[in-house]
Order: sequence, then C-alpha cells, then structure tokens
Amino acid sequence: MNAHVDWHFPRRELTDQFLSTFASGVSNTLTLFAPRRMGKTEFILFDLIPEAHEQGYRPIYVSFWDNPRNPVTCLKKGLERSIGEMTWLERRRWANSHLGAMKLGGEVGIDGTVKASAEISGQNIPPQEDDLSQLRSRFETLLNGKRKILLCLDEVQHLATDRAFEPLVFFLRTLLDENRDKLYVVYTGSSRDGLYRLFNRRKAPLFRSSSQIDLPELGSGFVKHMLDAFDRATARTLNYNNAWNAFLTLNRVPRDFRAVIEGMVLSGETDITSATERYRQFTSDADEYEKTWSQLKPIEQAILAVIAQDIAGPYQEEARQFIATWLGMAESAVATHTIQNALNRLRGEFLAPVEKGVWVFEDMDFKIWVAEAFAQDPTERQT
Repeated sequence: MNAHVDWHFPRRELTDQFLSTFASGVSNTLTLFAPRRMGKTEFILFDLIPEAHEQGYRPIYVSFWDNPRNPVTCLKKGLERSIGEMTWLERRRWANSHLGAMKLGGEVGIDGTVKASAEISGQNIPPQEDDLSQLRSRFETLLNGKRKILLCLDEVQHLATDRAFEPLVFFLRTLLDENRDKLYVVYTGSSRDGLYRLFNRRKAPLFRSSSQIDLPELGSGFVKHMLDAFDRATARTLNYNNAWNAFLTLNRVPRDFRAVIEGMVLSGETDITSATERYRQFTSDADEYEKTWSQLKPIEQAILAVIAQDIAGPYQEEARQFIATWLGMAESAVATHTIQNALNRLRGEFLAPVEKGVWVFEDMDFKIWVAEAFAQDPTERQT
C-alpha cells in the first residue's frame, strides 16, 4: 500500500464548529455522541486535536477504555502523554497506533479491528484521596501555563456504570467549575443511555454540564475520498455508484466501508459489491442476535419490534395494539406499568431514552436485524 496515501477523511466543518463554540465563550464543554465504528475517536485524534494545537491549545486525550476498572489511571496516562507537546508527525503516529489498540477485548474482525467486549474481569477501583490529589496537582501545573487546555475524554459514559466512580466525576465537575476560562472539555460517548445517566439525571454529578452534538453521518464526500485513495494506492478505479450502494448496504458505517476497501487493496479485486457481501457475511452478528432474542421475554420482544419499526411510541395506542396482538391478548390487558417495567429492563443494554416517550436502540445493527426479522405483522414473529 502506498505510504503517502492519506486514508483519513477530514471533518473540517465539525472541527470548526467545536473550536468556534469554545472561542465564542458560549460553552467550555461539548459532548460528541456516535455509535461505535462511526469515527468519533478518529475525529478527535486526527481532526480536533491537531487543529486545536495549531490554535494554541494544549490537547490532552484520555480514553476510559485504556483501563476500565481504574479510570484514574486513564486520566494520569493522558496527562503524562502530553499530546500537545508532540510534533504533528508524532501525533499522527501515536493516533494510528492508539486507534488499533483502544478496544477492551473480544473478537477480532475481518479488518483486524477488535469488537469491544463489555465483560471485564475484576472489580472497579474507586478513586482514593491521594489519587485525586495527584490529579489536581498535575492539572494545576498545566493550568498555570500560558496555553488553554483541551481535555478530550473518550467513552466518558463509562463513568456512569458504577457509583464507585462518582468521586472522580465530582472531581471533574469541580475542576471545570473552577477553571472555565482556561479548561475546555470534549466528552465522547457511544451509549446514549450512559450519557443520559451521566449528564441528564437531576442528581447526577455532571448535571447539565454539557451540550450534546451528534456526529454527522458521512456521505458522498467520504465515499469519493476513499475511492480516490484506493485509486492512488492501487492505480485501479472503482465505480462510484457501486461504491455508494455498498456504503448504504453497510448502513453508512465508515469503519466497515474502509475495511472493505482495505481488503480490496490487499486482494487486488475491483468488484466492491461482491467484496461487501462477503464482508457482511463474515462479520454478521445474526447468530448472536438470535441467541439474545430468544432470551428476552415476549413483552420485551414486542417493544423492541415496535421501536425498530418506528410504529409509535411504546405507550401510544397503536403500539399497545401491536403489543397485544404480539402477546395474543386484549389491548386492555396491556397495562402501562407492564410496558414501563419492560422498558426499564431493556434500558442501557438495548434501548436509551432521548426525550419523554421517545426511545432509540443502542445498537443500530440490532435495530435493523429486528426490523427486518419482524416486519409489520406481529402474528408472524419468530419464537
């Protein structure tokens, strides 16, 4: 592969949006949400951090997946790395190596990436007073410098998974409150429910401390960029329409599309339609989804089917009719508290609330699987 080919697709408008918001003084904290594999970490490492450095910030990157059981050590490592002092070339090399090793563990995919696993052995380690005192001292040293600090906290919703982490969250909140003129923070998260628990609950330590931005979906510009990079790397040309259809087939997930393209570079083929289909078959989670589905209660299955097909809000009459038919009972027998209890059980792992009465899937691939498997007619559901 040609070493001079830059496969990264820059998101300049989004970078400008973040930095101009900070420069305007409107807010010193922003949250970036995107499901996994959509490119939010790549945006932080390859777009936001380099540009922020050029504009005089000292960037610090922290991933709470570096050590999920002990988030204090993640912060310490981020401070010690001191990304802002690296040269541009050093930052790119570090970012490339970090993107390839930032997952928790699990299966290795066809593209060499690792599917994150939420199951981690051992117990969570609560922050100790000495830990927080050391963190404060290190931050004070940086804040006493001339430059503004850009603190990027990746997968920050992890801090909402255990009350043992709350002292660290309170520490961050205090640090922000005391240094609004010098410290700017970007949170990223891949779980809507986790971010909700961290920011939107009234008793949450970071209650209403950040405005959320959803990572925009990539479109034709990204596809054209990848085709141009493929052409430069191989001297072979791919058909744009076929490539665009492949991108749609992959649900516009940039990590998956890039994996297909990289596989074609190595294999020497030019049929992106066939390459995409093979990739989908190789990486399909259908068997795992079927196993998960079989372990759910019928009421939970019905609610997931309602939301996957965008039939109605789960408490609305049309949804109740669907659920009643699914369960083989009268609509009057579908009580509100029954729906609410099922939603509470599904929340976090499967669903997340975005506003009153509106729920979304945490895993969009699972939503698509449910929608395709149980299209329209609840009487034809799988059991």
